[in-house]
Formats: sequence, C-alpha cells, structure tokens
Amino acid sequence: MIDSTPGLTPLSDGIGVALTGLRISKGADRETINTIVTLLYRHAVVCIPDQELTPAQLADFGACFGKPIHHTEADLRLDGLPGVMSLSNADNRDDRQLNGGAHWHTDLVHTDEPASFTMLNAIAVPPSGGRTLFADQVAAYEALPQAMRQRVDTMTVIHCYEARTDGSMALVRHPLVRPHPVTGRRALYGAADTGIGIEGMSGDSARQFLLELAEHATDQRFVYRHAYNKHDVVIWDNSQLLHSAELLERSRSPEQDRIMHRVSVRGWPQGEL
Repeated sequence: MIDSTPGLTPLSDGIGVALTGLRISKGADRETINTIVTLLYRHAVVCIPDQELTPAQLADFGACFGKPIHHTEADLRLDGLPGVMSLSNADNRDDRQLNGGAHWHTDLVHTDEPASFTMLNAIAVPPSGGRTLFADQVAAYEALPQAMRQRVDTMTVIHCYEARTDGSMALVRHPLVRPHPVTGRRALYGAADTGIGIEGMSGDSARQFLLELAEHATDQRFVYRHAYNKHDVVIWDNSQLLHSAELLERSRSPEQDRIMHRVSVRGWPQGEL
C-alpha cells in the first residue's frame, strides 16, 4: 500500500519512472495498482525500489495485474510457485537457461496471447553488468518515415518459439504495428527475435526486412539501460517495448551473483487514463 504520496523520478529522457513511497510486502490495494498501471501505460517501465519480497509475496503482487503465466520449465520455478521464475547466474543451470533472455524480444510473442506485463525483483546484484535493456517501440515507430509507417501498418509477422524454422513449433501471427490494447498508441510489435516471416512476402525478403527493422527498433536513441539496485522491483509493459538482458558470466563468488525473481502476466487493467 502507498505509505505517502509517491514520488516520481524519471529513469531516462525517454521511458521509465522510479516510484517511491510503496511497501508491496504489505499488500497492494486497488488504488495502488491503478497508480502503477497508469504509470506503466504512460512511461512503459516502472521501478519500485527497496522491496524485499518473498517469492509468494511477488506472486501475490503480480496477480494484481493479470493472470499469472506458468513457466514451462519446472526446475526454474521457486517454492513450488508455477508463476515465479528464478533468473540466476549462481547455480548449475545450462548455458541456454543462463543467458536465455540475452536477446531483443517481447515476452511470449510466439503465443496467441503474449505477456502484458513482466516484473523482476532484484535479489542479488553484481557490482557491474547484469542490466536489462529496454527499447521504446512507440518512439521507434514514430521515428519511421511516413511512407514506411504506412507500409508496416499493414504487415502481419509470422512468429514461432526461438524463431525455429524446422516445423517443430507452432506458428503464430501478430500485426507488426499494434495499437496498445488500452491507450491505442501505435508501436512496433515483436520486431525482433521470433519473427520468421511476413504474410505475403517471400521468405528471404521477409527475413531481410525484419533484420533491418530490428536494427532500427533497437537503435541506441530508443534504448534505456536499467542498472539494478538490490531489492528493485522493475515492471514493464511488453506492448510498448523490446527488452534484452545483458550477457552473464557464471558467478564465482557471492559478490558476482545476479539473481532475479520474475513474474509475467496476461491481462490489461484499465488504470486511470
């Protein structure tokens, strides 16, 4: 609940705000959730510092924003909670799990109903590295020349898990430009990572076009890099962003540990716009 009138501090010149005056461990009433949701729609990323949460408390907080998404890899779940995932460089997970998020992507865009919000609680933070990068896809869309905006407005991208083209994964289609489900603001959507084709375009041409568009979408002028403090809770709106973790090395001492607890949800609360 909100202890006092929350303070807001911009995280960058573009996206993101830090929100102080909260104690999530005490629970979150509807007014608090509406405040956070409204900030997410306006700023795409919200950092709530100084939140020391158990996995169960994070799960309860995440459920206030939508339907929790159960992670398919049971060995990454925490405390038997299917909706809470551990991201860590301090255990014996394989290389794919260690750096599975170190690429530009939109969470679960390869599914019919992608994630709306994702949140991380920073449990351990190394002295350097371990940041999350966010690319503003509203700004990336608006920066396109008018003729290109008109072109991409009508495109539908074919996605599949890990961009596999061997037929082993289901194909899912999403518009390349998607109005935000609540605000209506238009943004490039899923313009990196999982796209393997564009409807009505030959395979080679589509892949080349998507590569060029991804380069634009992740240009440095659109990117904010979040350096975590211990106990940050960082929440983002997947409809407005691409994100990527920085590459991690395996920890060799507790000081090098990077441990995050993650929750993703589906659903679009209205907020107060």
